[in-house]
Amino acid sequence: MNKDKLTSLLFFIIGIILLFPSIFLTFRSIKIISSYETAQGKLVDFTEKWKKNKDTEEEYLLYAPVFEYRDNIGKTYKINSGEYSNNKALSTITQKIYYKKDHPEIAVTGTFQLYIVPSIAVFFCLVCFITAYICRKPAII
Repeated sequence: MNKDKLTSLLFFIIGIILLFPSIFLTFRSIKIISSYETAQGKLVDFTEKWKKNKDTEEEYLLYAPVFEYRDNIGKTYKINSGEYSNNKALSTITQKIYYKKDHPEIAVTGTFQLYIVPSIAVFFCLVCFITAYICRKPAII
């Protein structure tokens, strides 16, 4: 087997492996966006978390915004976004919250989990398939 076919096969296998998580993440996001209720969450606090750098052994503090939202009947809930950063100022004041109608305490904050992660997974899957397609024939010099 020549080097071009082996490279093509390798990228095709990686593309197949990435295909399943990208399909799962995309359909999960579509399901949440289409079937969950939405509410406008208001920033009320920050959760702090200490993180240790493995290389330098230095510890630093990370912050995740905590949002408060109301369901359709007016009951108030809080959700930690889970998106940590080293700066409180980078957080938005309001955030779109998706929550289950039957269980409003089960909620997801929008942008990163629902749009960016599935987009990255699909992008890398497509890159692998395109690379496998390009490498399938021997290079002509």
